[in-house]
Amino acid sequence: MIEPPAKSPLTVTYRREEDPDCAVAPVVIRFGGSSGVEHRAGQLEIRVGLEPLGGGSGWVECWSLPGGAAGETGAEGALTYLRSEECLVGCWTAPLDAIEDPDPVTQRAYREILAGCRALGFEYLVRVWNYLPAINDPVDGQERYRGFCSGRARVFEALPAYERILPAATAIGTHSDGLLIYFIATREAAARIENPRQVSAYRYPRQYGPRSPSFARASLWQSGPRAAELFISGTASIVGHESRHVGDLGAQIDESLRNIGVLLEQAATHHPVHADAPRELSALKVYLRRAADAPAAEAHLRERLGHDVPWLLLHGDICREELLVEIEGLYSERLTETLAIP
Repeated sequence: MIEPPAKSPLTVTYRREEDPDCAVAPVVIRFGGSSGVEHRAGQLEIRVGLEPLGGGSGWVECWSLPGGAAGETGAEGALTYLRSEECLVGCWTAPLDAIEDPDPVTQRAYREILAGCRALGFEYLVRVWNYLPAINDPVDGQERYRGFCSGRARVFEALPAYERILPAATAIGTHSDGLLIYFIATREAAARIENPRQVSAYRYPRQYGPRSPSFARASLWQSGPRAAELFISGTASIVGHESRHVGDLGAQIDESLRNIGVLLEQAATHHPVHADAPRELSALKVYLRRAADAPAAEAHLRERLGHDVPWLLLHGDICREELLVEIEGLYSERLTETLAIP
């Protein structure tokens, strides 16, 4: 029997604004200004209200869907989406100012996102990005990030065996109003990857808030018979559940990369993927609390990662005030065998 040709995995590239490929990419993500989303035939365009730093100015993030597929766009209420056979890429946005408790609007967001995904035939969230203003500021006696986590957790915790289906995720503070959540959803659950150096986020002790953050450290999705994507959540200088290297940017970058390396090792140990070091990632995004740290961060990353890993630096607030940097990643691969995903 002749096997069908292997599909290419989902790919992410960083391109200049004027690159003609930006005009035809199914998903385009731009940075700077206000957060928002637009759709046109065959393309979803998302704008994240984070300013690019260093050499990242003028670059756009472009996605190619698995197998080079096209997608159908649409909107349902606050949810805007692009749907292909393999996945649903969606974006939910609503007003949220810098003094408002994010708990109720986050609950509404996740209820509507999950309901919309189910209605469109894609039950499982695989990767989610969350952006909201003033993430570290207090509101009603607690940090706004903790209110966001409470709203999200109330929705996930209502699901049966929710810990097994939590997506990889990032949550970053913007400097403009509005809650923006965009995501990838699939028809089947991805494999959850956890880091043995860290307490799983959904099991954090109560000192970090009334409800724990609802995400997996990484998720591994098989987008085709021989294609896979490993989505690495926003990763910081945390060991166990405690922040490390307060005030030391270089040491925090190194600890974050060490955690990413462990996630790659875990994926390679339990699944047929072959990346075992951050230098092998397909793309990185690096969030910096202080814009002035951009030159030092770029130099340190170049020393650690060389010249082969593309990245963007963005100015955003991290979920803990003592953390200066957070790093997320993607690894895409054509496989030689099928994943075993429970």
